[in-house]
Amino acid sequence: MVSKRRLSKSEDKESLKEDASKTRNQPLPKKTKKSHVLNEVEENDSIFVNLLKTSGIILKTRESQNQLAVDQIAFQKKLFQILRRHPSYPKIIEEFVSGLESYIEDEDSFRNCLLSCERLQDEEASMGASYSKSLIKLLLGIDILQPAIIKTLFEKLPEYFFDK
Repeated sequence: MVSKRRLSKSEDKESLKEDASKTRNQPLPKKTKKSHVLNEVEENDSIFVNLLKTSGIILKTRESQNQLAVDQIAFQKKLFQILRRHPSYPKIIEEFVSGLESYIEDEDSFRNCLLSCERLQDEEASMGASYSKSLIKLLLGIDILQPAIIKTLFEKLPEYFFDK
């Protein structure tokens, strides 16, 4: 009979390091490469994109969901405070909403804004709710943005009335 030998902790670590180095050097499969192309982050210097990044939303392009890096309430509170404390306070709301309007002109971007956000979670955050609201729903939860966003959505709605 063959006796079973238990590896020591140092041997375990060495074997894990070897496995990790082997997997790092292997090329990505075609499917994974394709998904990396689809997960591109929106690069735009508009006030809309910059304020969302600062508040904790990562806008994605094409087929990927937008990502929420912080708690939903923390995002809303931070964005509200940034807008409220901005030196050009009432005007910044108009600039933010016009940035949203230009962003949702693209159908994929508009669809991403209506889909729920993907959560970037660590182990501690996974204790909370796994459901995330859409970007539009999060923005509608901010009182100072609500009227302008509702107006924008009502203006955008007729574009989809006669689509087949």
